[in-house]
Amino acid sequence: MQWYLANVPDNIPDFSLPGTIPLALDPRWLRSRVDSLDKSIHYFFQGDPQNPCGYAPFFVHPGALAYCFGETTLFRIPVRRHAMQGEPLCEDPLSLTGLLKLLRETIGTRGVVFFEGVRAGSPLANLLTSRDSTVYSLFHVVPYGPPYTRRLIELPAGAQFEDYLRTLRSKSREDVRRTRKNFSVKAGGDVTLVRYTEPEHVDELAMDLAQVSRKTYQYHLLGIGLENTSEQVAHLYMAATSGWLRAYILRIGDKPVAFGLGYHDGHTYYGHHVGYDPAISKLQPGIYLHTEVMADLLADGICRFDFLAGDSLYKQRMSNTSREERHYYLIPRGWPGTAYAYSLIGINTLSETIGSWLDKSGLKAHIKRMVRDSSVKRSTGGN
Repeated sequence: MQWYLANVPDNIPDFSLPGTIPLALDPRWLRSRVDSLDKSIHYFFQGDPQNPCGYAPFFVHPGALAYCFGETTLFRIPVRRHAMQGEPLCEDPLSLTGLLKLLRETIGTRGVVFFEGVRAGSPLANLLTSRDSTVYSLFHVVPYGPPYTRRLIELPAGAQFEDYLRTLRSKSREDVRRTRKNFSVKAGGDVTLVRYTEPEHVDELAMDLAQVSRKTYQYHLLGIGLENTSEQVAHLYMAATSGWLRAYILRIGDKPVAFGLGYHDGHTYYGHHVGYDPAISKLQPGIYLHTEVMADLLADGICRFDFLAGDSLYKQRMSNTSREERHYYLIPRGWPGTAYAYSLIGINTLSETIGSWLDKSGLKAHIKRMVRDSSVKRSTGGN
């Protein structure tokens, strides 16, 4: 059955044939990302758009191919990016070739396709990594970054907090119990966890998120964080009115010291952002906050926690299952795509080779630790 490009009707289609769709592919969620005239959503279907057997939505927006050496961006080339989180949903995996052919016709010479978080071993991953597939006659397939482990928590319906703890390694379980026991004692004030889900509390939430975020190393070192802007408030309000918002602020006394910002859909919670005041890092606020959140989620029957892309020691310790994923760019063959692709592959190869050497020698971890410690000192005023 052929793929085709169409608009999504005002009433949400029945997606029972291709399977349950994740929040990132929900038409309502995608529409919320279209906040300017230069952004749009392209919906590709197989079958009846009201009851499709195939579904693949792409967020179309101005973007750039970043040519990076290590963590330094050398230059960027503007492109029109067609991005999708995860993979297309369809009954017949063999039809994915038809979708990619239609994408090549749709995006033009200066458009690129970006698949974010493709599961290793999935039909799409197999298609993109098979050099003899027809995809390679249409696109240059360029992996974006190395493969990574996506961490999750999966528990049966009705599971309780103690059931979750029993799925962790014994050392992590002991550390969790010790952290939970000591946190309130050593915090120096009353410890409370506030959950935010309602639209009327969004302004307060945005203010507290920004207050803590500005103290984190991510804000100072990476230049990323949560600010109390009109755009942020509007997004939180939309998520709250749609029933997705589920955010947490950890307070010591009246002071917010940590946050967890996420969204839930059905029995799955997606943990988008976590941060804490580095002044209390010795108390392991991230571990304490996560366990409090898990207890709250399980009490409401939400038994699946998705840590999303990327990996860390914290995610390794707190998760009980995982899967391998990778990001991929599909750059059209011909001019100027071929030039973009070959230069991107060359710079990526050189950067990864040197990065691997630094990692094996231990210099990479040492440099990261020095930079992070310096950033934490700046966030705490040098204390």
